[in-house]
Amino acid sequence: MAAFALFLLLLAAGAWGATDEPAAEDGKGEAISRDDRPPLGSLYLPIPLGVPNVDDSATGVFVPEGYRAGKTVDLVVFLRGYDVKRPKTATSVREYWGSPDHPVLRSFQLREEVNKSGKNVILVVPALGPFAEAGKLTDEGGGRAFLDRVLDGLWRHGPHAGLEGRPTVRHLILAAHSGGGAPLRRLAQRLGEEDALKGKVKECWGFDSIYGVKDKDAEFWAAWAEAHPGAKVTMFYLFTDKEVGRDPKQPIGPANPADHREPTGTAGPALELERLARARRLANVTVVREPKGSGVGHAEVPRAHLAELLRAADYLDDR
Repeated sequence: MAAFALFLLLLAAGAWGATDEPAAEDGKGEAISRDDRPPLGSLYLPIPLGVPNVDDSATGVFVPEGYRAGKTVDLVVFLRGYDVKRPKTATSVREYWGSPDHPVLRSFQLREEVNKSGKNVILVVPALGPFAEAGKLTDEGGGRAFLDRVLDGLWRHGPHAGLEGRPTVRHLILAAHSGGGAPLRRLAQRLGEEDALKGKVKECWGFDSIYGVKDKDAEFWAAWAEAHPGAKVTMFYLFTDKEVGRDPKQPIGPANPADHREPTGTAGPALELERLARARRLANVTVVREPKGSGVGHAEVPRAHLAELLRAADYLDDR
């Protein structure tokens, strides 16, 4: 409570400042900035991941309104998909989750959903490349090093300031949208092998992100869930399909009439994961097909489900 009281005093004194105002340095001479829209506020921590075409390497760390700081912290690490500016320099996290007037980025107002959930959890969005390249984040030891930097930021510049020591991770949720599904797979594998963290990974959420037919996404997630029975895997997908001719390698035409339809995009791997989960009796795997006519498009899938998923996570404390 003392730490939270100190944090409120910092806020009252204007420590969060204007959106583009540097608030402090991270000990390495790199500026850390804050904003308070939406409340409570967001930290932008300079954590370079060694990814090309990323001008702003700041990781966004959102602290929801009414957050209660303690010795431990629950984190949601969210990996965004392919950037709207690809192949040019990637959109900053500040712009990614704070652009309500952009025709695509307005779908990623995820901080508001964390506030709606009522859960005492912090949202972390690293700065990925234009094609969701994750660089050092998915290297061996990279995920742990990244989380250490986030925890340092919360302790030195955020709501955990004033505690005797840096907070530790209690629960960890890994999530991804679209092309972020590939680094999600690698990050889950790395952290699932870390002795200090593997028992803390509670859930993996894929928001229309299970694309990897060649990478055998379905087989990976079924095996991961089997190896981590205390964690949950939830994959959302939009069903799409296409007509295939009698000769699947040739375009449909008079000489190659349509023969059947095949799932495309995330539908094929999602359906295969659903089949594997049934066959292996994996109670910790859930595959969710967006209802036809729901109006939820590809970009809206994370925002459509984030708050409800957090509310359903009974291991998370209420604010």
